[in-house]
Amino acid sequence: MIFFRTKIYTVYLKPEDGLFRKPRFIKEGFNFAAFLFTGLWALYHRLWMPLVMILAVNIALGYMLQSHVLLKLSYLVAQLGFNLLIGFHANDWLRARLASQGYIFADVSAGDSLLRAEQRYFERALTAGA
Repeated sequence: MIFFRTKIYTVYLKPEDGLFRKPRFIKEGFNFAAFLFTGLWALYHRLWMPLVMILAVNIALGYMLQSHVLLKLSYLVAQLGFNLLIGFHANDWLRARLASQGYIFADVSAGDSLLRAEQRYFERALTAGA
């Protein structure tokens, strides 16, 4: 039963910062906040290219609805599908941004919360460094 509550995180570090200074933890899987608040989520995380893509698709869908290319139900289904796509790719966009900032993949950690995953990461890093 505990397996279903476990979350997996990938850990990214800047090489010059070392093992213990400012590691970034990115959760694997679906990002519910990105699914609900697509454009605002991208703006908050300063993901400019995904933000432009989100705006362009939303404008295109709105235009197709206004010009009666799409029915209201088709529009809602397309919007839901697009939001699902964003939710599944959001954490990958965060990883790509970290890579462009010079972060490298360091480890994978798991826990029932972010705090527990951080604790496991630091325990492992301390025993490996000793």
